[in-house]
Amino acid sequence: MVARGAMRFRQAWLGAILLGWFGLGLLGCSFSFPAAVLPPPLPVQKDQGKVASTLFPLPVIGTDPNSGNDFGFLPVWVFPRDDEAIGMILAPSAIYNDNAKTSLAFRLLAYPSPEVHYRAVVDPSTHIQSFYEFAYEKTADQPKEWSYKALFVYDCDIFPRFYGFGNASSASNQTSYTSRGRTLQATLGYQLSPTVEVRWHETFNITSLSDNHLPNLRSTQEVFPEVMQDRRNTAFTHGLSVTYDTRDYQDTPTCGFLGRLFAETSRKALGSDSSYDRLGFELKGFQPWDPENRRQITAVHLSGEFLTRESDTPFYRWPSLGGYTSNRGWGKWRWIDRNMVSLTLEQRMEIFQLRHFGVVSHFEMAPFIDVGKVFPTFSRFNFRGLHPAAGIGFRAVVRPQVVGHVEVGIGRGGNNAVFMGLGYPF
Repeated sequence: MVARGAMRFRQAWLGAILLGWFGLGLLGCSFSFPAAVLPPPLPVQKDQGKVASTLFPLPVIGTDPNSGNDFGFLPVWVFPRDDEAIGMILAPSAIYNDNAKTSLAFRLLAYPSPEVHYRAVVDPSTHIQSFYEFAYEKTADQPKEWSYKALFVYDCDIFPRFYGFGNASSASNQTSYTSRGRTLQATLGYQLSPTVEVRWHETFNITSLSDNHLPNLRSTQEVFPEVMQDRRNTAFTHGLSVTYDTRDYQDTPTCGFLGRLFAETSRKALGSDSSYDRLGFELKGFQPWDPENRRQITAVHLSGEFLTRESDTPFYRWPSLGGYTSNRGWGKWRWIDRNMVSLTLEQRMEIFQLRHFGVVSHFEMAPFIDVGKVFPTFSRFNFRGLHPAAGIGFRAVVRPQVVGHVEVGIGRGGNNAVFMGLGYPF
């Protein structure tokens, strides 16, 4: 245990060094392509038969509590559109992982207008692991407008964990399995006012499990045979959400507040293999202490998920705590139960910024505290047994869409975790 803690501590410092490499990559270099290479309808600016772009050559040397070490290269091309905002991002990558082996990925993120966004991600590996995502979204920018989104995801994941149910599940019971998920989702929203939106979604998901587990871990089938009886589950979910949002940016906010309430149901009578009702909420607040430059921002995130009724619902559809978005001292799926609450507080501090080829890159540090727990019923909820984690995040931000991050977290009992990737945790 001491050796493992020391190794993860070294990985934490490695993550901090990597952000320096990431920052050097964000210095970028200018490229131009023949316009015929990027034909319409791709939203890129064209001038005299040329398309200009900025290349950010980024190294990938990361570690994750569940997936292990990654080594590779991620070149990111950023293309402006005609109004000089970011119109498109191309981000292919070549990454080696000890378990998933080699993956060659392609990512296209397009922003033809401030209201429209579509993306395509193709990320197969040479050993089972693969991820495919295709999405199109149109948001509403003023009252009495409709928004909509269509999404398809195929995710074959060899890294899920199961430790047993409950807030006191033991780390010594860690097991592994492989999950394959196929998801189709359609969302329709209506903007009631400049800050309030109502959304309805229909989601069709098929998830299947296999006993293919990581070689250094016991299989979930061996340790928890009862939870692996339902290896294939179909869920047809119907959901409604209400959102109040005053943030300045959706992906890289510097001020404002978001509050969201949601409810969803899945019923056997409507085509699902199991029945459950889920309620939840999410609150995000961003307070700049220097409103003019916004270099010091206090960010708060409070969320909860509650499985109010369930019948034959497999464990992988239950709320969980752990991972990059809820508890950065542990890996994803660390604690699982019918209900979950989590709280994050972080202070985002801009260290410096660079202007290069018309792109402004903001570099920031963010000390954080994460705390949360899972619990079986509301009557048994209390503030004992909370799982705290603390650490620091290093981010490189190109507003309004791009965030690269390294998150170094330390959990109770000396457990450490380092997450590297794209996007804010909230």
